[in-house]
Amino acid sequence: MVMPIKKSFKSEELLSKLSLLTGQMTQAQKDELLLHCTVRYYKVGDVVSGEGDVADRLFFILKGVAKCSICGDADRWQTVRLVKTGEYFGYRAFFAEQNHMASYVAMTEMAVCAIPMDFIKQCLDECPFLKDFFLKRLAIGLWQADYRFVCLIQKHVRGRMAATLLSLVEYFGYKADGKTLAFEVTRAELANLANMITANAIRTLSAFVSEGLIMIDKRRITILDSEGLQYISTHD
Repeated sequence: MVMPIKKSFKSEELLSKLSLLTGQMTQAQKDELLLHCTVRYYKVGDVVSGEGDVADRLFFILKGVAKCSICGDADRWQTVRLVKTGEYFGYRAFFAEQNHMASYVAMTEMAVCAIPMDFIKQCLDECPFLKDFFLKRLAIGLWQADYRFVCLIQKHVRGRMAATLLSLVEYFGYKADGKTLAFEVTRAELANLANMITANAIRTLSAFVSEGLIMIDKRRITILDSEGLQYISTHD
């Protein structure tokens, strides 16, 4: 459920955060874009964009993290990727002339800026650089999907979990101590990201703890031996 819209982001702040999208726009084009922006707030578990929804908005995450999930056989939801602060989503289905094929669900409290895709399409003709903007992101997303597919079919359970932990490190980084993951995640969420059942994920994580590779405190994961995880990711 979407929380009431609040006016907490000033125009200058929005343009600063959207600078990769608006950098080469004229001031008049930026002003018009701001008229089309809607900032919405979500709680943990809220659906930002649902499977089957009309793809009529470009979403930009001002703050927070969402998971992109696809419903497979037996109504089992599979998390295929995460999106975080500073990233865009929702445009692929529009360009493919489809409804959304996946759902984006808030994993943290979120602030999201939504821009009508019809307006973005209009801007594509007026701002040619935007075509490169979206093409680059579609190409990167395709490579990431291909790489994830190879990892999931070639690696065994330990290798998938090690690769998942390392990918979270690369994506979110560490907290101030330089060892603890900046993003806190549940064992069930890790299992889904690594494409395994929760019981196997718990056993694998427990093994990593006993081997001195990681330390776990509830949702907080500390990486003690990244080289060891890299070896497992490569060889298991």
